[in-house]
Amino acid sequence: MSDSPDVEPRVDEQPVLVSIPEMPDHLEAAGLPRLTPARIRQLARTPAFPPVVYERGRLRLWMWSAVERYFRSRELNPGQRTDLERGASKSPDGTGAGG
Repeated sequence: MSDSPDVEPRVDEQPVLVSIPEMPDHLEAAGLPRLTPARIRQLARTPAFPPVVYERGRLRLWMWSAVERYFRSRELNPGQRTDLERGASKSPDGTGAGG
């Protein structure tokens, strides 16, 4: 028995690695909004997303702690159309004229 009964013994935790198909369940368990794997794949292509820590073939793994930190700090803009911001100076036909 330890000298301090109020303190639980420290357990060295292994880093948790997650793939994109596992992330929605982890997000939900962490109390974050559940996203589809397709949306997570879109976000994973952005530079702000945490880096891959292991990749072999089509398998990519991320550190869950980094992914959770990313989703907790991510600024949400519901309903905002980002496609209009990128191509605001071009018309749909690509001429640059407004319509």
